[in-house]
Amino acid sequence: MVGVNAAIWAHPWDLIDEGPESAADRLETLGISTVNLATTMHSVQTLNPHNPERKTFFADASAYFQPEDERYGEITPDVNETMGDANWAAEIANAFDGSPISLRSWTVPFHSSQQGRNHPDATIRSPFGDSLVWGLCPSNPAVQEYGRALVGDVANNHGFDAIEMELADYQYGTGYGWHHQEFFTELGPLGEFLFGLCFCDHCQENARDAGVDVETARENARAGLEARFDGGLASTTDVGGGLAEHRAVAAYADVRRDTLTDLFESFADEIAPADFTYYLKMGGLGDDRMGVEHSWKHGLDLTALSEVADDVTVLAYHEDPAVVRDDVRATKELLDVPVTAGILAGHPILDTKDRLADQVDAALEAGADRLSFYGYGVLPERNLEWIGDVLESVQ
Repeated sequence: MVGVNAAIWAHPWDLIDEGPESAADRLETLGISTVNLATTMHSVQTLNPHNPERKTFFADASAYFQPEDERYGEITPDVNETMGDANWAAEIANAFDGSPISLRSWTVPFHSSQQGRNHPDATIRSPFGDSLVWGLCPSNPAVQEYGRALVGDVANNHGFDAIEMELADYQYGTGYGWHHQEFFTELGPLGEFLFGLCFCDHCQENARDAGVDVETARENARAGLEARFDGGLASTTDVGGGLAEHRAVAAYADVRRDTLTDLFESFADEIAPADFTYYLKMGGLGDDRMGVEHSWKHGLDLTALSEVADDVTVLAYHEDPAVVRDDVRATKELLDVPVTAGILAGHPILDTKDRLADQVDAALEAGADRLSFYGYGVLPERNLEWIGDVLESVQ
């Protein structure tokens, strides 16, 4: 029987510290055929249980390769300080060359507090005009230029089979957590959506060109947030219901889908012949309230994404295997491309091999074409062993 196609996410420092050749051998024994290697990431602190050199790693949002400077315009990659003059992506790619483990680039281009601080005029702007430093706005031409240059640089210079992109969209609300946030007002689904609805000059211009009453949309978005602040709007108010009462806001949000569709088409052209993959998930870690069908809140058009993406990954990070199954099934129904099920193989989602097996079984039962586990360096040894055992059991 043909084995399950399985991948694992990995941070470059873990592979470098262990030795890429040794890590490739280890992964092969676990039944892993692909590594999704972080080439650009958001700010992070990781706990690295089996790393032989360091047990934690701190990094501002940064790149883990040496960029080809002439590709870039106003916005350029911030090279990771710890990496310095080295090129971890290239070192790992060279070490994996000839091994049975293929490499994909895990690329997070626009969720970058470092870039937001460097380029505040390029960030998402709240309805009140605040710069949301954690996110660059995809409507901004300089951001679009940066995204195309970044994926082209990674694809053309490091031999990746695919570029897997995460949060190259309008993201959501409060940016999935940033620094020590002090949010003591429960925004709720509608408040969260409105808070992160971008009103930068470029988003407003695009909406006006599409015939949207931008001033009314902004006034309504502000009014909705202020009503939530003072308790006049229930925290449980549904996004769809709220927008149905404020059609200008709904029309304003709709314009973003065309912007992202055009941008993603340019990404796919830039990285060809490498494949283009996109990550889908709403809500925070373990949040079962918002599935893939809510991707429009990021500005995504799933029908259009089916036309441009070679495959997608649904980040099904849930304790309940039934929700994992639902995520995969919904993704299969909404997109006409192969679907990878992303499974977090450790705390806080699961704590036994049996629970991992249940999640894998649920994903495969729902029709997942591929599995991807999070993640190599952040999981304890026993969890890696669980992955190997579970993969062997489903061969």
